[in-house]
Amino acid sequence: MQADDRADGEAEDQADKRAWKAADKRGAWLRQLDEECPYQVVLPRGRSDDEIMNFLNAYVGKFDMYVEDEYAVFVRYCFSDPLDAAIFRSRFEYRSSRFKLAG
Repeated sequence: MQADDRADGEAEDQADKRAWKAADKRGAWLRQLDEECPYQVVLPRGRSDDEIMNFLNAYVGKFDMYVEDEYAVFVRYCFSDPLDAAIFRSRFEYRSSRFKLAG
């Protein structure tokens, strides 16, 4: 019975090591991305994805993007040029989240 417990523990340790290794790789990639493309805009996923990709490919210089959370609810768009980020934000960011009507 102890051998089975040891085997289960070793399997869990290996799984933990793989998870930590994957997290380290993602962390390193995110740090590099933050250096190369520090101007970032987060938008809910699914909002005119085709329109966004067409805009990015046609008008933006260097950019990258990734899913923000494990549930793929938000996408983070990353730009090397602050003007690209500002234009993108003005075109695609949901405006009502910035302003609230009084009353």
